[in-house]
Amino acid sequence: MESRVSINDLIALHYDGLSPQLKIAADYVVENHHDVASRSLRATAASSKLNPPTFSRLARALGLGSYEEMRELCRNEIKHRNISFADKATLLQLEGADDEHGEKAPFALRQAASAMRNIDQFVNDLDVARLRLVADRLVASRNVFVAGSLASVGFAQYFGYLANLAFTNWQVLGLDGIALATSLTGIKQEDAVVIIMKDPYAKRSVDAAQIAHESGAFVIVISDSMACPAFPFATHHFIVPTDSPQFFSSYIATLLLLESLMGMVIRRSGPDTSERLKEVETNNHRLGEYWPVDQLTSNRE
Repeated sequence: MESRVSINDLIALHYDGLSPQLKIAADYVVENHHDVASRSLRATAASSKLNPPTFSRLARALGLGSYEEMRELCRNEIKHRNISFADKATLLQLEGADDEHGEKAPFALRQAASAMRNIDQFVNDLDVARLRLVADRLVASRNVFVAGSLASVGFAQYFGYLANLAFTNWQVLGLDGIALATSLTGIKQEDAVVIIMKDPYAKRSVDAAQIAHESGAFVIVISDSMACPAFPFATHHFIVPTDSPQFFSSYIATLLLLESLMGMVIRRSGPDTSERLKEVETNNHRLGEYWPVDQLTSNRE
Protein backbone atom coordinates (compact mmCIF):
# COMPACT_ATOMS: atom_id res chain seq x y z
CA MET A 1 0.00 0.00 0.00
CA GLU A 2 1.45 3.37 -0.99
CA SER A 3 1.01 6.48 1.09
CA ARG A 4 -0.38 9.49 -0.71
CA VAL A 5 1.80 12.54 -1.36
CA SER A 6 0.49 15.24 0.95
CA ILE A 7 1.09 18.94 1.29
CA ASN A 8 2.86 18.22 4.59
CA ASP A 9 5.22 15.82 2.80
CA LEU A 10 6.15 18.47 0.25
CA ILE A 11 6.74 21.10 2.89
CA ALA A 12 8.88 18.74 4.97
CA LEU A 13 10.94 17.85 1.89
CA HIS A 14 11.63 21.47 0.94
CA TYR A 15 11.48 23.20 4.33
CA ASP A 16 15.22 23.60 4.91
CA GLY A 17 15.63 25.37 1.57
CA LEU A 18 12.84 27.90 2.13
CA SER A 19 13.51 31.53 2.96
CA PRO A 20 12.45 32.74 6.43
CA GLN A 21 9.33 34.36 4.96
CA LEU A 22 8.36 31.22 3.04
CA LYS A 23 8.87 29.14 6.21
CA ILE A 24 6.32 31.35 7.96
CA ALA A 25 3.90 30.76 5.09
CA ALA A 26 4.62 27.02 5.11
CA ASP A 27 3.96 26.83 8.87
CA TYR A 28 0.66 28.60 8.30
CA VAL A 29 -0.36 26.12 5.59
CA VAL A 30 0.50 23.11 7.78
CA GLU A 31 -1.55 24.49 10.67
CA ASN A 32 -4.46 25.81 8.59
CA HIS A 33 -5.34 23.30 5.86
CA HIS A 34 -9.00 24.22 6.01
CA ASP A 35 -8.33 27.94 5.64
CA VAL A 36 -6.13 27.44 2.57
CA ALA A 37 -8.50 24.89 1.04
CA SER A 38 -11.68 26.89 1.44
CA ARG A 39 -10.68 30.54 1.03
CA SER A 40 -9.22 32.67 -1.74
CA LEU A 41 -5.54 33.53 -1.92
CA ARG A 42 -6.27 37.08 -0.83
CA ALA A 43 -8.37 35.96 2.17
CA THR A 44 -5.73 33.44 3.26
CA ALA A 45 -3.04 36.09 3.00
CA ALA A 46 -5.11 38.46 5.13
CA SER A 47 -5.63 35.80 7.82
CA SER A 48 -1.94 34.96 7.91
CA LYS A 49 -0.85 38.63 7.73
CA LEU A 50 1.36 37.78 4.76
CA ASN A 51 1.30 39.14 1.21
CA PRO A 52 -0.57 37.07 -1.42
CA PRO A 53 2.55 36.63 -3.59
CA THR A 54 4.25 34.90 -0.67
CA PHE A 55 1.91 31.91 -0.98
CA SER A 56 2.36 31.82 -4.75
CA ARG A 57 6.14 31.75 -4.25
CA LEU A 58 5.70 29.00 -1.66
CA ALA A 59 3.76 26.87 -4.14
CA ARG A 60 6.53 27.24 -6.72
CA ALA A 61 9.20 26.49 -4.10
CA LEU A 62 7.38 23.23 -3.35
CA GLY A 63 7.53 22.25 -7.01
CA LEU A 64 3.87 23.03 -7.69
CA GLY A 65 2.64 24.89 -10.72
CA SER A 66 0.42 27.33 -8.87
CA TYR A 67 -1.26 28.29 -5.62
CA GLU A 68 -4.36 26.45 -6.85
CA GLU A 69 -2.42 23.17 -6.84
CA MET A 70 -1.42 23.83 -3.25
CA ARG A 71 -5.07 24.51 -2.38
CA GLU A 72 -6.06 21.20 -3.96
CA LEU A 73 -3.50 19.33 -1.85
CA CYS A 74 -4.96 21.01 1.23
CA ARG A 75 -8.44 19.88 0.17
CA ASN A 76 -7.14 16.32 -0.17
CA GLU A 77 -5.60 16.57 3.29
CA ILE A 78 -8.95 17.47 4.80
CA LYS A 79 -10.70 14.60 3.00
CA HIS A 80 -8.26 12.08 4.49
CA ARG A 81 -8.49 13.33 8.06
CA ASN A 82 -10.11 11.11 10.62
CA ILE A 83 -13.28 12.20 12.37
CA SER A 84 -12.47 14.17 15.51
CA PHE A 85 -12.81 12.72 18.98
CA ALA A 86 -16.01 13.47 20.87
CA ASP A 87 -16.35 17.04 21.97
CA LYS A 88 -14.16 17.87 24.96
CA ALA A 89 -15.63 21.36 25.37
CA THR A 90 -16.53 21.08 29.03
CA LEU A 91 -13.01 20.15 30.10
CA LEU A 92 -11.33 22.53 27.67
CA GLN A 93 -13.33 25.42 29.08
CA LEU A 94 -11.78 24.70 32.45
CA GLU A 95 -8.37 25.62 31.11
CA GLY A 96 -9.15 29.32 30.96
CA ALA A 97 -11.97 29.45 33.48
CA ASP A 98 -11.77 31.20 36.83
CA ASP A 99 -12.96 29.47 39.95
CA GLU A 100 -14.90 31.09 42.73
CA HIS A 101 -11.69 32.55 44.19
CA GLY A 102 -10.71 34.19 40.91
CA GLU A 103 -7.88 31.73 40.24
CA LYS A 104 -7.18 29.67 37.15
CA ALA A 105 -8.40 26.12 36.95
CA PRO A 106 -6.13 23.57 38.68
CA PHE A 107 -2.92 22.91 36.77
CA ALA A 108 -3.75 19.22 36.34
CA LEU A 109 -6.92 20.16 34.45
CA ARG A 110 -5.06 22.59 32.23
CA GLN A 111 -2.44 19.92 31.54
CA ALA A 112 -5.18 17.39 30.76
CA ALA A 113 -6.91 19.83 28.42
CA SER A 114 -3.66 20.45 26.57
CA ALA A 115 -3.05 16.70 26.27
CA MET A 116 -6.55 16.15 24.86
CA ARG A 117 -6.00 18.86 22.27
CA ASN A 118 -2.72 17.25 21.27
CA ILE A 119 -4.35 13.84 20.88
CA ASP A 120 -7.30 15.30 19.01
CA GLN A 121 -5.05 17.17 16.59
CA PHE A 122 -2.85 14.11 16.10
CA VAL A 123 -5.82 11.87 15.30
CA ASN A 124 -7.32 14.45 12.94
CA ASP A 125 -4.08 14.83 10.99
CA LEU A 126 -2.93 11.20 11.06
CA ASP A 127 -2.22 9.63 7.68
CA VAL A 128 -3.57 6.14 8.36
CA ALA A 129 -2.29 4.75 5.07
CA ARG A 130 1.23 5.87 5.99
CA LEU A 131 0.94 4.31 9.45
CA ARG A 132 -0.09 0.99 7.91
CA LEU A 133 2.74 1.15 5.38
CA VAL A 134 5.27 1.82 8.16
CA ALA A 135 3.90 -1.07 10.25
CA ASP A 136 4.17 -3.42 7.26
CA ARG A 137 7.75 -2.33 6.61
CA LEU A 138 8.81 -2.75 10.23
CA VAL A 139 7.46 -6.31 10.21
CA ALA A 140 9.38 -7.08 7.01
CA SER A 141 12.67 -5.54 8.18
CA ARG A 142 15.72 -7.66 8.92
CA ASN A 143 16.61 -5.48 11.92
CA VAL A 144 14.87 -2.50 13.50
CA PHE A 145 16.84 0.14 15.40
CA VAL A 146 15.22 2.67 17.72
CA ALA A 147 16.92 5.90 18.77
CA GLY A 148 16.15 8.93 20.89
CA SER A 149 18.25 11.48 22.71
CA LEU A 150 17.71 14.10 25.42
CA ALA A 151 14.08 13.92 26.61
CA SER A 152 13.31 11.28 23.97
CA VAL A 153 15.64 8.67 25.46
CA GLY A 154 13.04 7.19 27.78
CA PHE A 155 10.41 6.95 25.06
CA ALA A 156 12.82 5.19 22.69
CA GLN A 157 13.65 2.75 25.49
CA TYR A 158 9.96 2.17 26.21
CA PHE A 159 9.25 1.51 22.52
CA GLY A 160 12.23 -0.84 22.42
CA TYR A 161 11.06 -2.58 25.60
CA LEU A 162 7.66 -3.31 24.05
CA ALA A 163 9.34 -4.60 20.91
CA ASN A 164 11.77 -6.86 22.78
CA LEU A 165 8.88 -8.64 24.46
CA ALA A 166 7.72 -9.79 21.03
CA PHE A 167 10.76 -9.76 18.72
CA THR A 168 14.46 -10.66 18.71
CA ASN A 169 15.53 -8.29 15.91
CA TRP A 170 14.84 -4.90 17.54
CA GLN A 171 17.57 -2.86 19.21
CA VAL A 172 17.64 0.48 21.02
CA LEU A 173 20.63 2.51 19.85
CA GLY A 174 22.94 4.16 22.31
CA LEU A 175 23.55 7.70 21.09
CA ASP A 176 26.98 8.26 22.55
CA GLY A 177 29.58 8.51 19.80
CA ILE A 178 31.12 5.03 19.97
CA ALA A 179 27.82 3.18 20.48
CA LEU A 180 26.16 5.06 17.62
CA ALA A 181 29.00 4.43 15.20
CA THR A 182 29.12 0.75 16.15
CA SER A 183 25.37 0.19 15.96
CA LEU A 184 24.92 1.86 12.57
CA THR A 185 27.91 0.19 10.94
CA GLY A 186 26.71 -2.43 8.48
CA ILE A 187 23.12 -1.23 8.34
CA LYS A 188 21.44 -2.23 5.07
CA GLN A 189 18.39 -1.57 2.90
CA GLU A 190 16.60 -4.43 4.65
CA ASP A 191 16.85 -2.62 7.98
CA ALA A 192 14.68 0.08 9.52
CA VAL A 193 15.50 2.92 11.92
CA VAL A 194 12.93 4.70 14.10
CA ILE A 195 14.10 8.03 15.53
CA ILE A 196 12.17 10.08 18.10
CA MET A 197 13.22 13.71 18.50
CA LYS A 198 11.70 16.96 19.71
CA ASP A 199 12.77 20.59 19.84
CA PRO A 200 15.53 21.34 20.87
CA TYR A 201 16.77 18.77 18.38
CA ALA A 202 19.68 16.55 19.35
CA LYS A 203 22.53 16.63 16.84
CA ARG A 204 23.26 12.94 17.32
CA SER A 205 19.71 12.02 16.39
CA VAL A 206 20.00 14.04 13.18
CA ASP A 207 23.36 12.38 12.48
CA ALA A 208 21.81 8.95 13.06
CA ALA A 209 19.03 9.72 10.59
CA GLN A 210 21.53 10.88 7.97
CA ILE A 211 23.77 7.82 8.38
CA ALA A 212 20.78 5.47 8.17
CA HIS A 213 19.46 7.31 5.10
CA GLU A 214 22.81 7.15 3.33
CA SER A 215 22.96 3.42 4.07
CA GLY A 216 19.66 2.89 2.28
CA ALA A 217 17.69 1.91 5.38
CA PHE A 218 14.01 2.64 5.91
CA VAL A 219 14.01 5.69 8.19
CA ILE A 220 11.04 6.82 10.28
CA VAL A 221 11.35 10.14 12.11
CA ILE A 222 8.82 11.11 14.78
CA SER A 223 9.02 14.78 15.69
CA ASP A 224 7.04 17.87 16.65
CA SER A 225 7.48 20.33 13.79
CA MET A 226 8.04 20.69 10.08
CA ALA A 227 11.32 22.38 11.05
CA CYS A 228 12.81 19.10 12.31
CA PRO A 229 16.27 18.92 10.69
CA ALA A 230 16.09 15.12 10.31
CA PHE A 231 13.04 15.14 8.02
CA PRO A 232 15.12 15.39 4.81
CA PHE A 233 16.63 11.99 5.72
CA ALA A 234 13.31 10.31 6.58
CA THR A 235 11.60 7.78 4.35
CA HIS A 236 8.44 8.63 6.28
CA HIS A 237 7.81 11.04 9.11
CA PHE A 238 5.11 11.77 11.67
CA ILE A 239 4.49 15.16 13.27
CA VAL A 240 3.08 14.82 16.77
CA PRO A 241 1.70 17.82 18.71
CA THR A 242 3.53 18.50 21.97
CA ASP A 243 1.88 21.66 23.36
CA SER A 244 1.94 21.97 27.12
CA PRO A 245 1.16 24.65 29.73
CA GLN A 246 4.58 24.06 31.22
CA PHE A 247 8.04 24.72 29.85
CA PHE A 248 8.70 21.19 28.56
CA SER A 249 7.00 19.36 25.69
CA SER A 250 4.21 16.88 26.26
CA TYR A 251 4.83 13.33 25.02
CA ILE A 252 1.28 12.02 25.49
CA ALA A 253 0.38 12.06 21.79
CA THR A 254 3.80 10.57 20.99
CA LEU A 255 3.05 7.65 23.32
CA LEU A 256 -0.26 7.16 21.53
CA LEU A 257 1.58 6.87 18.22
CA LEU A 258 4.26 4.52 19.58
CA GLU A 259 1.81 2.20 21.32
CA SER A 260 -0.53 2.15 18.31
CA LEU A 261 2.33 1.41 15.94
CA MET A 262 3.65 -1.40 18.14
CA GLY A 263 0.19 -2.93 18.36
CA MET A 264 -0.11 -2.86 14.58
CA VAL A 265 3.32 -4.46 14.18
CA ILE A 266 2.52 -7.25 16.64
CA ARG A 267 -0.84 -7.95 14.94
CA ARG A 268 0.96 -8.37 11.61
CA SER A 269 3.69 -10.64 12.93
CA GLY A 270 2.05 -14.06 13.02
CA PRO A 271 1.94 -16.95 15.51
CA ASP A 272 5.68 -16.95 16.32
CA THR A 273 5.28 -13.58 18.01
CA SER A 274 2.44 -14.84 20.18
CA GLU A 275 4.52 -17.84 21.20
CA ARG A 276 7.44 -15.61 22.13
CA LEU A 277 5.21 -13.37 24.25
CA LYS A 278 3.92 -16.43 26.12
CA GLU A 279 7.46 -17.70 26.67
CA VAL A 280 8.65 -14.33 27.95
CA GLU A 281 5.77 -14.17 30.41
CA THR A 282 6.43 -17.73 31.59
CA ASN A 283 10.11 -16.94 32.18
CA ASN A 284 9.23 -13.77 34.07
CA HIS A 285 7.09 -15.86 36.42
CA ARG A 286 9.85 -18.45 36.83
CA LEU A 287 12.42 -15.76 37.61
CA GLY A 288 10.16 -14.11 40.16
CA GLU A 289 9.90 -10.83 38.27
CA TYR A 290 6.25 -10.34 39.23
CA TRP A 291 4.91 -9.66 42.72
CA PRO A 292 3.18 -12.86 43.92
CA VAL A 293 -0.57 -12.86 43.40
CA ASP A 294 -1.19 -14.48 46.79
CA GLN A 295 0.54 -11.55 48.51
CA LEU A 296 -1.67 -9.10 46.65
CA THR A 297 -4.70 -10.98 47.96
CA SER A 298 -3.40 -11.06 51.53
CA ASN A 299 -2.62 -7.34 51.47
CA ARG A 300 -6.27 -6.61 50.69
CA GLU A 301 -7.54 -8.66 53.62
